[in-house]
Amino acid sequence: MTYFKNSCLLCILLLANQALYGESFGVSYLPGDKFRITEKANLRRYEDGRFIGLAYREVRGVLDVLAGNEEGGARRVTGDFYVFEETKHKSINVAGRIDQVVPVDFLIKGNGQYVVAENRGYPSLRSFPVFPAGEVEQGEKWQDFGERVVEPFRDGRFTRVRFYCDYQYYGTEIIEGSEYIVLKAQYAMRYKPGQDPYGDERIRGISGKHLVTIYFDPYLQRPHFMRDRMDEIYQLAGGGTIAYKGFILTWFDNIVTMDRSHLVEEVREQLKESGVEHISVEEKKEGVALTLNRIHFVADQAVVLPQEKERLKMVALALKKIDRKSVV
Repeated sequence: MTYFKNSCLLCILLLANQALYGESFGVSYLPGDKFRITEKANLRRYEDGRFIGLAYREVRGVLDVLAGNEEGGARRVTGDFYVFEETKHKSINVAGRIDQVVPVDFLIKGNGQYVVAENRGYPSLRSFPVFPAGEVEQGEKWQDFGERVVEPFRDGRFTRVRFYCDYQYYGTEIIEGSEYIVLKAQYAMRYKPGQDPYGDERIRGISGKHLVTIYFDPYLQRPHFMRDRMDEIYQLAGGGTIAYKGFILTWFDNIVTMDRSHLVEEVREQLKESGVEHISVEEKKEGVALTLNRIHFVADQAVVLPQEKERLKMVALALKKIDRKSVV
């Protein structure tokens, strides 16, 4: 009986020590790591207070961590961001889909800060989250600077907005069998002309707020998922406003390197068995690329002719048979 009481006392002491010393945070990427950042924004767009439509934007960054440490132990990251966007009003497209491929080259420090020498707009959220030195107890708060790059006109004119963010460590949560550390963050958007010397001169001011829940992977030492409830208003130099309200969801995923040469042959074989012609399959740095030739459209319209639909269907069925596939 005495042994049982001592054991309980030991457990209580251990739990007390965990609560006392808290958790150490940091961001860890290793040379050779390949990862993907996927950001999906579902926003309501307003102009001068009038609802214009639902703006859906998806951005996928496919990134490589290079060998060697930069100054201060930072890791150099290179890759490409792929941007897809469409705006709908009552389920009808009112703005065409925009496809962009943006090369990037930046540094990630151990505390989560980014160093971006050349601003090409991506990653759009930088130095977020940032962690303090030492251990953080559950419930503890801290503050640090971050940067958000905005593009309200969706025309490639970017403006960098620096913000001061409040963070709080909320504890842990089990999601699909994995344990994640939960952080809450909030920051206000405040911008005046000239704060970004290279910013969009059409913007006279920015206001708004972001409320973010961050799920941090304590084993990989990097963010896993973020949910951002945002509300931004842009005051325009020529008068009027543009506003975006809604959610931005962001995932951080590891990419497992595959045998691309073998996959190329596998895809070619599947297409051949399906009877699909006039399609080339080749290996690129992003993965395996398929190029369909001689696709016929209705004159002066982005509409595929009916006889081409069966061919596209056969391509889709062939690709479904391929394991380990992932669309960039």
